[in-house]
Amino acid sequence: MPELPEVEIMARNLDRWLSGHTIETVEVLDEKMDEAGLLALIGTQVQGARRRAKYAVVDLVGGTSLVLHYRMTGKTVLDPQGIRRARVRLRTRRGVVVAFEDHRRFGELWLLPTDRLDEFFGGKRIGPEPWPQPRDGAWWSEQLRGLRGPIKSALMRQDRVGGIGNIIASEALYLARVDPRSRVPALALDDWERIAKGVRQVIDRTLSEESGDEIAYVNQGGEGTFLVYGHSGEPCPRCKEAIERIVQSGRSTFYCPVCVS
Repeated sequence: MPELPEVEIMARNLDRWLSGHTIETVEVLDEKMDEAGLLALIGTQVQGARRRAKYAVVDLVGGTSLVLHYRMTGKTVLDPQGIRRARVRLRTRRGVVVAFEDHRRFGELWLLPTDRLDEFFGGKRIGPEPWPQPRDGAWWSEQLRGLRGPIKSALMRQDRVGGIGNIIASEALYLARVDPRSRVPALALDDWERIAKGVRQVIDRTLSEESGDEIAYVNQGGEGTFLVYGHSGEPCPRCKEAIERIVQSGRSTFYCPVCVS
């Protein structure tokens, strides 16, 4: 599932591919999609694209925006030959073809008035962004204040901080040397500072390593970019002891029990 950096990459790609272009045709190839709504894209000019949490937003001249939520397997890719397994395909007057590919069909697209986006994301209970704005330990402590459970699960609360998923949380806590089972109230300011630094490092590294026309999902071999995620039983990059996998809130957590002891 794409998290903040992967969606950031796709939003940057959409901005690069579509800014200044006019949508000429829209093919809606999945009956689960709102065909009538999406056909309203025809004839609109793209102003730019950006990210909000795990959503990409394509702003259109005239005051509307296309919001994309990729869910488990969605991605936006170039499709000049029209051969991708697309649910929706857009073609611009300059011949650029972008496909929304999503083989599990969980992703969603909405065409909304731009001035209603704050209301839309408010309804989704999306918290503030952890990146690219500088966020220190005090900010993180305040955002997660009042939560009583483990820090790993707390980091994934989209209503507190938008965009952090299972992978970023595991990797950031590993870098911070914070036990993912630690309870939020037990963390000191020094722990929060290391978490703040760890989150930024994970996002920056992922952007650097995965940027390109198409992102690689974990289930497509993307584990190589991670330090601990998906590497249960393998040597810890720091101490060489075995990385362990535990389940928290129904999700896999990967960590080194020696490095956090």
